[in-house]
Amino acid sequence: MAAGVVAASLLTLVVTGTAEAKDRRCGPTYEQDGFGSLGTSFTLKSKHDDDGPGGSFVVGEEFEIHTNVSGQVWTITFADNGKVFFTGDDVSTTTGIREQHPTANQPGVTQHMTADALNHTTGETIHGFLDVLPVPRCGG
Repeated sequence: MAAGVVAASLLTLVVTGTAEAKDRRCGPTYEQDGFGSLGTSFTLKSKHDDDGPGGSFVVGEEFEIHTNVSGQVWTITFADNGKVFFTGDDVSTTTGIREQHPTANQPGVTQHMTADALNHTTGETIHGFLDVLPVPRCGG
C-alpha cells in the first residue's frame, strides 16, 4: 500500500451541527471517513433522530462506499453495541453504494455503531465505527 494511502487511511471524526427533534436538542451528527483494505473510500454517519415509528427516537446510521465500479456485490452489516440490526447485499453502481438504517435509541448509553462491508468480487473489506454519545432529553 502506498504511503499516501496509509496516511490517508487514518480515521477522522467530525462532529457537525445539532438536530432539533420536536423542539428538543437531539445531538450532533458523527462522521467517519476512511478507506477499505484495497483503498476504496467510505463515509459512515450516525446521529440521534426522531425518524422511528410514530416519531420515536432512533439512532440512524448511513454508510456510503465511494466506488465508481458498477456491478460488484457488497455484503453490508450494521451493528449497535455488537448487535446486528441490518445485513444485506447491495450491488454497486457508478455512483457507489448508500445504505441507511435506524436502530433503537438507548437513552443514557454510548452506542458503538459499526458498518462492515465485503466486496465479493475483489475481497476488499471495510470496517467503520462511531461512538454516538447519549444526549440528555433525546428520546426522553
